[in-house]
Amino acid sequence: LACAAVAAGGGDGGGRSDETRAQDMPSRKDHDPSMSTEAEFRWAQRKDRILITIDLQGVTDESFYVHEDGTFKFEGMGSYRDRREQRERYWIDLHLHKGLNATDSSCGGLCKDWRLHPRKKSCKTSENANPWETCVIDAEVYNVTHCEVNARDVSCTLMKAKREAYWPHLLKGGKKPKNMHVDWSKWLDEDKDGVRWNDDVDRPWEWWKHDDEEDDEETEEDMRRREEQKKRFKKKKKQRGEKK
Repeated sequence: LACAAVAAGGGDGGGRSDETRAQDMPSRKDHDPSMSTEAEFRWAQRKDRILITIDLQGVTDESFYVHEDGTFKFEGMGSYRDRREQRERYWIDLHLHKGLNATDSSCGGLCKDWRLHPRKKSCKTSENANPWETCVIDAEVYNVTHCEVNARDVSCTLMKAKREAYWPHLLKGGKKPKNMHVDWSKWLDEDKDGVRWNDDVDRPWEWWKHDDEEDDEETEEDMRRREEQKKRFKKKKKQRGEKK
């Protein structure tokens, strides 16, 4: 089952409409169960993005489709870790709870049809340096919708149309298909998103700030307040020592 990689919005497209390009990616009705299988995937979210991980390894002949209306599709050849020899064609067809920021399938030149170009190693030190000192991997990609094909999985970052409160569910209508699972390894509670959190005391580092303050940067007033707090703490500690 051949599938051409397509893009939603942007790209050359050959003058075709979004509807025509969308038809290039098969819908669920087009999938023959004997020829392809719906893939298992995990998801997590932040206020500005959805994180999708497809646990297929060695994926090849992959294609992605992302649309502003919240549609996400994937298809490719791969296998699960516990069934490495059983390479099959897998697919995913999702209609998310809300829309996505999906206007540039090239990710600003970093992708082709939403797929991130393989990150290359580049050497920046002397020839006599140790191997672990010579090569670095290209920087991570942030704040753009993209998918990356790794050796052990496929990971996709789908930027929400706008930064907002956590979605109550991933899919429209609150659907929970059997192949969908919460990715607890990437999940972050909403009250911790965007906050420098102190896990030792389970509260934000800047806990003295009001909850309605949006600016996370420390102001002069914050610095003055922090210094006063330190002085009071030292004074009380000294007093307790004198009493003993």
